[in-house]
Amino acid sequence: MSEQVIPRNDCGGCTVCCTALRIEGDEFSKPAGVTCHHCTPTGCGIYQTRYAICRGFRCGWLLLPMLDESWRPDRNGVLISLIELDELPEEFRAAGNGLHFTVLGGDASISRPEFADYVATLVRRDVAVWLSAGTPKALINAYLKPAALARDRDGVIAMLRHIHGLQLQLRESQGLKPVSWVGSFS
Repeated sequence: MSEQVIPRNDCGGCTVCCTALRIEGDEFSKPAGVTCHHCTPTGCGIYQTRYAICRGFRCGWLLLPMLDESWRPDRNGVLISLIELDELPEEFRAAGNGLHFTVLGGDASISRPEFADYVATLVRRDVAVWLSAGTPKALINAYLKPAALARDRDGVIAMLRHIHGLQLQLRESQGLKPVSWVGSFS
């Protein structure tokens, strides 16, 4: 008997997207790292009538119910965004939608064994995986594939840390501002 997986529909007090994401829409715009003025300690103050661009955002944690509460963005320091099929390189389309992991909690967030295992599983399945850290997103499958296929968790973590380190260097060299963040991730 197969059980249908139903996405969550409650952010549970998480408001990471309200700060971390750059919003550019007809109704509303804000830079990444600036908290939306409608954000309250318990969520969106205009949730029922929120802007179309906000209604259209698909948080990966909400869409991937196999990820437990420890994956909630405000708890683990990683915001997962869905990348639609039409935005994927052709070689990844057969695997379905891709995922973009925005690292907000630094090295500790991507060094978690659960994170490395999940990303490695996606890479083995040829799901397109992007990583960013206040930088342009980078497609990382080719760099992780050897370690992922070998099921070498330490190798996957080492490569994730290396890629993240390069992104931090890029951010600094380009004068990009890190996303401001309040809180700690464990």
